[in-house]
Amino acid sequence: MDMQAWKQKAYTVVLNVARTHQEFTPDEIWAAGLEKPEEARALGGVMRRAREEGLIEKTGRVRPTTQPESHSTDVTIWKSNIFEG
Repeated sequence: MDMQAWKQKAYTVVLNVARTHQEFTPDEIWAAGLEKPEEARALGGVMRRAREEGLIEKTGRVRPTTQPESHSTDVTIWKSNIFEG
């Protein structure tokens, strides 16, 4: 999958997670089935787009990631503005 197609798929997954979670981290996005690109940081641009569109916002809180390759680094906890319950 080329990067542009991956970004569009990632955006769709972010929207789906935001609709079903009041708060979430990238861990929930990966758990939703999004395959990781060679550089997992590519998700940052997708999250920025969703934030700029007002769909999500930072909570100001972090928690350690559950992704083993990231060695428990802190990840942003996001708040959904489109949570549907």
